[in-house]
Formats: sequence, structure tokens, C-alpha cells
Amino acid sequence: MNILITGASRGIGLATAKRLAAKGHSVGLFDIDTAELERAVTDKAFKKALKAKRIVQGHLDVTDPESWDTAIEHMVDNLGGIDTLINNAGVLVSGTLPSTNLDKQLSLIDINCKGVLIGCHKLAPHLADSKQGKIINLSSASAIYGQSEVAPYAASKFFVRGLTEGLNIEYAELGIKVIDVMPLWVKSDMTKDISVTSIDRLGINLTVEDVAKKLAKLSTCANRKLKATHYPIGLPAKLLQKASQVAPDPIMRFVNSRIGTK
Repeated sequence: MNILITGASRGIGLATAKRLAAKGHSVGLFDIDTAELERAVTDKAFKKALKAKRIVQGHLDVTDPESWDTAIEHMVDNLGGIDTLINNAGVLVSGTLPSTNLDKQLSLIDINCKGVLIGCHKLAPHLADSKQGKIINLSSASAIYGQSEVAPYAASKFFVRGLTEGLNIEYAELGIKVIDVMPLWVKSDMTKDISVTSIDRLGINLTVEDVAKKLAKLSTCANRKLKATHYPIGLPAKLLQKASQVAPDPIMRFVNSRIGTK
């Protein structure tokens, strides 16, 4: 399969690319940080795939539609087509909203929301040509109930969740499966320097490899076997999702306030 991954120079994106390449799939690694991406693809995990010409890499600013066009063209020219898009690129800003930099928060919305939307828009015609076309969006357990101290980030993941649900229905007639994964906190560059009460209370129990394992499995799974729309990763995320389906809103608010506020 040919799989395009955004935000692939580090963290979850890179770990997923390594796992897929090792399993014999063709992978397009794209990132805005091309210098870091150049270093990433020199990893020995890509040695066989590079020799077999199963690796494509390039610049991609997910907020720029023309940048998507260039990346897609590069992928198609070198690999012949695209079967799966993993919309992984994203950023996180922590802190109470008035205490954070507004420009950074607005950039977060651009990357986490507009970036995912543009990818879903641009890839649809190409994925429709694949027998197993699918889009996997990186959502979060923060999309189950909004979290204090990362409210804009949580809101951006609510956007991803809603977009995924709508396109899961809309794109079915194109033969494209649209799903998302919903991990809680993951130990990565994104979370290493942030201070959030819910991390103090719950800790960080997932690694990038935990998420990469799930993404690799979902991205290569036959569409007919993908029965769910949302795939929580880790026990806390699974429990929160189950609880949200049956618990009244005041109870979910109470639980999240206990977890996420000092």
C-alpha cells in the first residue's frame, strides 16, 4: 500500500512510517521541517525501503493548499498512487487561554483544523481510485470532553472528530473509509515541556510506538473490517469514551474538572 503521512519528521508520524516501511509498504513522509525530515530518513529502519524506492519525502505546509498539491503530485509520480492518508501533523499550546500567546493559538487552529480539512479535500479524488482508500485523522481523548489548560487544542480535536464523523458517511459513496484515533497523552516532543494538570494527575502512559502500532494496523486493514469511526488508544481513553456515551453531561464535567483542574 502507498501511505502518505503528514508531520512525519518526528514523533508519532516518524514511528508510524518506520513501522510501515518495515512491513513492506511504500510511504510518503512529508513535513514542514525538511531539515529534520532529511535526518529522519537516514535511520536504518528505512534502509531496505529506500533501496527498493518505496520511500518518498518532501516539504508540506498543511495549511497551504498548493503545498498539498505539490506533495500529492510528488507521491503519485514516484509511487503511482495513494491508498491511505494519515493526517498526523498537529501542535499543542498549553496554559489558561488568557495567559497564552494568541498568535500561537491561532496557528494551532490553522494546523490542527485547516490542515486536516485541506488534506481530506485534496486526497479524496486520489483515494477514490484505490480499492482500499482511507483517511486516518489524529484526534485525541481531549475530543471526548473539553479540557482545561488546553481548551483550544481540545476544541481543534472536536473539529477533527466532527469532520471525521461527517466524512465517514459522506465519503462512503466514494469507497473511502474515514476514521480517527483518540489517544490520551503521549510521551513525545509535543508533550515534553508542557505543564498540564491532567498530566500531573494521570501521567503520560502512552509512547509514540503505542500509537504507531495502532495507526499501522488501521492503515493497512481492509476497509470492510473497520466497523468503528473512533479508535481510542490506551485504557483511560477507552474508559472516558465509554463513559461519555452513557453518563449525563454534569457527571462528565465533574470527572474532567477533577482530572484537569488544580
